[in-house]
Amino acid sequence: MTRKETIIATILLIVFGTSMHFVHHVPFFNHFLGYIFPVKESVMAHMKMVFYPMLLLGVYLAVSRRDIRELGAPILGGLAVMPLIVVVFFSYWIFVRHELMFLDVIIYIAAMLGAVHLAKRWSHSRFVRDRWLLWIVVAVLFMVAAGYLTYTAPDWIIFEDMG
Repeated sequence: MTRKETIIATILLIVFGTSMHFVHHVPFFNHFLGYIFPVKESVMAHMKMVFYPMLLLGVYLAVSRRDIRELGAPILGGLAVMPLIVVVFFSYWIFVRHELMFLDVIIYIAAMLGAVHLAKRWSHSRFVRDRWLLWIVVAVLFMVAAGYLTYTAPDWIIFEDMG
């Protein structure tokens, strides 16, 4: 991606990901939409808000460039920042014991910036490009796991409603 494309994509991804957080308030929200969109204020919700916009970026790049190998870097970038979301969220939660919206927004924006940066950096990696099918399999596994855990999550703090 060019510098201009990267800036535009990053802004659009942050806006799209942030708007995902509010879909569960719309009247037509249903059980199926909950597999993709957050259904509560949890750490897992923020992970979905990073993953799906990055997946969308990968699909856009693959279609616009007519190259399936473009899928890998955005998927991998989105997955790579998820541990950061968990660590940073719980690092501040240990001290305040409740959610701080402004800090959650900062964490989310930082995660998206990191994901886009990693995707751009890895987009030329032969290792990433040649293993595009692996990243698709990993993405499907994440989607299945995230969808399943949305409604049947174990009693772990990562899935608790922090709102």
